[in-house]
Amino acid sequence: MDESFLALTRAEFEQLKVLVRKKRWDWPAVFSVNHHREIWPFVTYKWTPEEEREPVRGLSRVIDEVADRYLKLRTDGGRFFIDDRLAFYKGAEIRDAYNPIVIFKIMD
Repeated sequence: MDESFLALTRAEFEQLKVLVRKKRWDWPAVFSVNHHREIWPFVTYKWTPEEEREPVRGLSRVIDEVADRYLKLRTDGGRFFIDDRLAFYKGAEIRDAYNPIVIFKIMD
């Protein structure tokens, strides 16, 4: 399969949403990753203090794969956004566009 796609099951997609700590109206799941490959769920709109970072690497194949692909695009990492079609990242400025990391191919 093309590197721009990631195959997953509906169950895997639902499982990654269980790891969300703070619900957002605009995205089913939001996570951050840093250059150490540490991944944690969204909890605040600003920089997440280390004591509030709940590690999730290894709990979801899909989140791990998205984070690793994101780190290939931005070695420092950052926040990434997931819906049932795509995983995106956004530039640092408010008006910056969302950029795709990977397109999901959900298999039932």
